[in-house]
Amino acid sequence: MAYNKEMETVLQPGGLSLEFSREDLGHLNNALNEVCNGFEVANFEAAIGLPYEQAAALLQRVHGSGSLQKLNLSLPELDALRNALTAMLAELDPWEYATRMGFEVAESEAFRKRLDALASETRYGHIRQTA
Repeated sequence: MAYNKEMETVLQPGGLSLEFSREDLGHLNNALNEVCNGFEVANFEAAIGLPYEQAAALLQRVHGSGSLQKLNLSLPELDALRNALTAMLAELDPWEYATRMGFEVAESEAFRKRLDALASETRYGHIRQTA
């Protein structure tokens, strides 16, 4: 499976800095793009965790990161990335998922679990710094 690796993380005031693979960034970009532009998310802010405008700005940061592969994220932004993946997993049938997302359902579920663990570790101060 593509998402068994660890993300490099550095705690920063107000959030963390994550180094993603290009594949990870593509995954995040596609999930955010779908929730912002692909289908209507009922009660967007409650479902995603950010107002639409902030989620769209996060999409632009992810999309524009290109080869940098490092993102500075607040905890609400990290939650929004997890929630975008969750929304995609709930919205799309498995037969349509890979076509729209470019990843298999199992890959997204594994990636979301990595993001879940990272958010939990960050929230409770148990993050292992890798840089």
